Amino acid sequence: MKEFCELRINNTFRNLLPSTIVGKDIGPVTIIKIEKGSSEYQLIREIAEKVKSKNTESFFYGWSIKRNHSKSEFANATLFHLFMSNVFEPTGEECGTLYDETVACAICGANRKQVSLLTLKKGTIPKKDIARTIGGEVVVSEKFVNAVRQRNLKGLKLSPINIEKYYQLIANTEIELSPNTIVGINPFDLSTNSEGEIYKCPKGDTLGLNLLSEPSVLYNQSIGEYDFFASRQKIGVKRGLLRPESIYFCSSTFKKMIEEDKLSGFEFEITNIESTLKSR
Repeated sequence: MKEFCELRINNTFRNLLPSTIVGKDIGPVTIIKIEKGSSEYQLIREIAEKVKSKNTESFFYGWSIKRNHSKSEFANATLFHLFMSNVFEPTGEECGTLYDETVACAICGANRKQVSLLTLKKGTIPKKDIARTIGGEVVVSEKFVNAVRQRNLKGLKLSPINIEKYYQLIANTEIELSPNTIVGINPFDLSTNSEGEIYKCPKGDTLGLNLLSEPSVLYNQSIGEYDFFASRQKIGVKRGLLRPESIYFCSSTFKKMIEEDKLSGFEFEITNIESTLKSR
């Protein structure tokens, strides 16, 4: 597996880039792509730290991490990290969905309980087979539901919502993230808080603002018995309508269903499974 970091460099500081790094100038920013762990990556890290210490402007405005897996790595994997790349609003909360906030963590806001049918605004759901609101509510199409039922996949709950031919997807089974899962504000900043916001909950409900590595989970017998999972610990922050969210995982059978039925809106990465002994 090769891991690359894409950064949108603030052109105010473009002159600080070494000549060995060639980027794409798109006006106010220059997009660069560098392999994590390389000497160039370490150099960019050092530049970012220097700029941060001396300037009010940011060295880069946006970032993303891409991982390239081989076909054999995918073929031999047991568990996959499931991305839902299509995000939309308004949230269920804005449309009348009721939540019990009294059971949520008082520090990070994680784990509030939904106590009513998911209600969304018609015409706002992306025309994909899976999508989620900015508040973390996951919605799937009727096509997805039919595919799941035909294969009798386990570990997920499908509940009708107020819009025909759409359902809310909920994981019935939680698994534990390993301490080797890296989280932080961005690839060069692993801070646990910023500007009054707490990203790492002392109660362990929320681990950090953003996922920066492949997720690693502790082995659990349910991994071989079910097809869909959510992490017990959350990633994100309580900010307005935003809430910390679980990371979602699926079996190779689930992934095969997505590919065979050509369902849209899904992306996959390999998840590392660790023994409980290794994590200690």
